[in-house]
Amino acid sequence: MKSTPIELKHIFVIILAFASGVTYAQGRFKQGDEFQRQVNTKSNCVLQRGSQTLRVGSVSIVVKTYKVTDASEKGASFTITTDKLIDTINAMNQNLVYNSGKPADPNSVIQVGLQKMFNNQSIVSVNNKGEVLNLKRPVVANDTLLSFAGIQPERLSPGTTLQLMVDFPVNITLKKGYSWKVTSSSAETNYTVYAISSTTTVVTYKTSVLGGSLNSRINGSILIDNNTGVILKRYSQSVSTGYEMVNGIVYTATRRTAVTEICNKK
Repeated sequence: MKSTPIELKHIFVIILAFASGVTYAQGRFKQGDEFQRQVNTKSNCVLQRGSQTLRVGSVSIVVKTYKVTDASEKGASFTITTDKLIDTINAMNQNLVYNSGKPADPNSVIQVGLQKMFNNQSIVSVNNKGEVLNLKRPVVANDTLLSFAGIQPERLSPGTTLQLMVDFPVNITLKKGYSWKVTSSSAETNYTVYAISSTTTVVTYKTSVLGGSLNSRINGSILIDNNTGVILKRYSQSVSTGYEMVNGIVYTATRRTAVTEICNKK
């Protein structure tokens, strides 16, 4: 059947309406935009090896600035700098405090490692979906240090999504209660739209991470800016069980972590 001009016009309007409802963040960024992201983490870990038990508690504050150095419809480039890093670790009834505003103790492996992490500056290019294309980054602190310090790592590698943003397109035509599932070889996440307005969307999620040294169950919620896909607020709680290595010794581990994240445009 041949389409009439009126029918074609209606189809075109529907397509435009749908397309306008899906936001890939980088098309909304401008060169010079700056976003400050603060991540507060509270972690408690119990390590066991036979009759030996080690309890480690930590509270950390990490503040980073993401500056847009280039932007187009195809993607954007960011310079990521750490503005503040404060970490308090309690283990064996002793406290270790690192504050990026003060000189690191040269005799402390942990403080020296965190100081190197603080001094890092990453330059990242992403596509219009927020996926990392390439990056220039100094060597960062190792996973063992981050785990012991209770700091949430920022995974920057080609194909991953910049943690400033969600890893799915924002669609303002979504309805409250809509849910979907994303699976990979090591994780499964179930998302549900909790609330939505013309400017923001709230999504709750449950994630199961299996197959690594630690198996994790994570519950959380995300407040998303519909215009950019930037995560304005995130809160999550997780329980992880498995094993961790400390000074070359393997311990069974149970870790409970609470994370609060806030992002503001400067």
